[in-house]
Amino acid sequence: MQSQSESWELRLSWLVGLLLVAALTGSGRAAASVPTQPNSSEDNHIAQRSKFDCLPNDVRSDDVVTYGRTTKGNVTVEKKLIQLKAQCRKGKLVDAKRREIRFFRPSCWGNPPPDYLEIQQRENAELQKLKRTYTVIVFGCNPMISKLLLAPAECRSS
Repeated sequence: MQSQSESWELRLSWLVGLLLVAALTGSGRAAASVPTQPNSSEDNHIAQRSKFDCLPNDVRSDDVVTYGRTTKGNVTVEKKLIQLKAQCRKGKLVDAKRREIRFFRPSCWGNPPPDYLEIQQRENAELQKLKRTYTVIVFGCNPMISKLLLAPAECRSS
């Protein structure tokens, strides 16, 4: 009985020792890598915002505005803003003519809802109203998502 408890204590102390060594080595590696590697998603977002600090919170400079046939053919918000010669003035994003820039995201569907015509009509009216006052960047729908959403319905009808 005594040999079982000694064996148990030995295993426990050995496990604690391993955990201690792992914790010490792991913390050393983490501390060494922190200065050399940025936190990718957070730092990228901060770097993107620095070019156009006044972008709305729900718009990122790497968001796709127009989809091309390849990822290189995509037009991003940043490319579009450069094309418009946009800049921040008094906390607002403006184009070369100093007209404020706004962003518009229309609804995108694979299989449209029953009232999609009414939704499109409402969105078109809202877009026309915005265009009277602002330069508007309209986001396009991702064609790959539309195809993926249509696929199940196509399979059912065959």
